[in-house]
Amino acid sequence: MLVIPPIIPQVIEYQQFGCQCDCGHHQKPTYPTNINAPIQFGSEIVALVSYFNVFQYVPYQRLQLLFQDVFNLSISEGSIRNLLEKGSQKAQPVYQAILENIKQSAYIGSDETGAKVNNSKWWIWVWQNVKNTFLKAAPSRGFTTIEEIFPRGLPNAIIGSDRLAAQLKITSKGKQLCFPHLLRDLNYLLDTEKTTWAQQFKDILKKALELNKVCLAKKLPCVFGENAAQNLEEELNKLLAVPLLKDQHPLTLTFQTQMLKNRNYLFTFLYHLEVPPDNNASERAVRNVKVKQKISGQFKSGQEAFCVLRSVIDTLRKRELNVLNKLKIIMAQ
Repeated sequence: MLVIPPIIPQVIEYQQFGCQCDCGHHQKPTYPTNINAPIQFGSEIVALVSYFNVFQYVPYQRLQLLFQDVFNLSISEGSIRNLLEKGSQKAQPVYQAILENIKQSAYIGSDETGAKVNNSKWWIWVWQNVKNTFLKAAPSRGFTTIEEIFPRGLPNAIIGSDRLAAQLKITSKGKQLCFPHLLRDLNYLLDTEKTTWAQQFKDILKKALELNKVCLAKKLPCVFGENAAQNLEEELNKLLAVPLLKDQHPLTLTFQTQMLKNRNYLFTFLYHLEVPPDNNASERAVRNVKVKQKISGQFKSGQEAFCVLRSVIDTLRKRELNVLNKLKIIMAQ
């Protein structure tokens, strides 16, 4: 038999008592300093609403039923929205600490995904690594958003991305292109134009991945100029120098031009073990936005609050900390 442990929500009810006449002989008491409304929800309710809505994707209407059926607590959609906003405000110190950790990181993966907000197109950006996730909602997919978040760039970090121009433009120590994206592009070229050049490029990427496995097993990065890495570098340079005819292989030529432009961003992961050859972790981070929208539909508002709370939740999970317990502590501050 399923036993649900008793949970007592923190709901403070305060009623002002006093004479209702205008005789002037009686005075109504004032609210205590920490109470500013007849009914006020405590920090544990803020934590629970944040946990269920942002982490477990429970929509507003189902969240209303959950609180009514499980906690015998009536709560309106407006109150849920206000509590999420309150939760995001309480989480701001942690959110800003995550941002500072990102700025000081040696590697950062970045991605972005579209999100509907009141029928307008917004973008949810992510900047993450193994210990931190920072999400930011913005109406723009352009470089101006990155400038607002990182006005000085990320001069000490290597940035992993899917080849978006805005992310490649940011000032950084280095960059790494996502290999799965490159391999998908090459498979498409092989299906459409069937060029030997695309197969050769694909083979070089596979050799680099195999070499990376050896480096990780030894816990030693490649050294620039040593035999294995140098052979790959030279093989890649020769392939990029092969002339391609636009009238015969236009798509392959476009890909080759892009690789020439981003030549130095292909094998970064061989020389820095903390840099992955893929951007999968960033894609997993923004996938949460898609899951939420699939369940609840577009954001009417609250996209910024969602990003703050989800950043905190995902960072807690990466650090293997109990999400609900830590949210309760954060909301009680």
